[in-house]
Amino acid sequence: MRKIEAVSITTENFAPYGYLANITEPGDAYGLGKAPCVFHRDMVLAPMASTAPVAFGSLKLEVRPMVIEDVEYHSSAVEIMMPLDEDVVMVAGPANDDRVEPALLKAFVVPAGTLVAFRAGVWHGAPFPLHQSATVLICLPERTYLTDTKKYLLAAGDKTAIEL
Repeated sequence: MRKIEAVSITTENFAPYGYLANITEPGDAYGLGKAPCVFHRDMVLAPMASTAPVAFGSLKLEVRPMVIEDVEYHSSAVEIMMPLDEDVVMVAGPANDDRVEPALLKAFVVPAGTLVAFRAGVWHGAPFPLHQSATVLICLPERTYLTDTKKYLLAAGDKTAIEL
């Protein structure tokens, strides 16, 4: 089985796959106003090709073996994920012409409260909670899961274990 190491996510190392922002601990980033009310605006933009309204949902995750068994992408949608209550590992691979390339997948440790936007076409999958069950906020154009999702199960030899 292939193995990859999960690294801490940064703006720089995630740039080929999308955007991120620490929503719950933004520091001085994009702040307007002063305490007790500071508005942190426009921290991540998510351009969508679809005219469908953006829908918000949750993904409930249980702790499971950190093995990448499947990946997916959306051709016309940016997918937003934000772990709400637990740090997770997220997987990303570069957009291409509909070919699964397990050797190009990368794993990132994403702290709770960090919003991650996967560019259209970027390979990704369900995150892996680090220590306990997790809830992840998901934002996609309405019904993208039925109209613009290409999902592939990896062959046994392409399954990839994630190491911390």
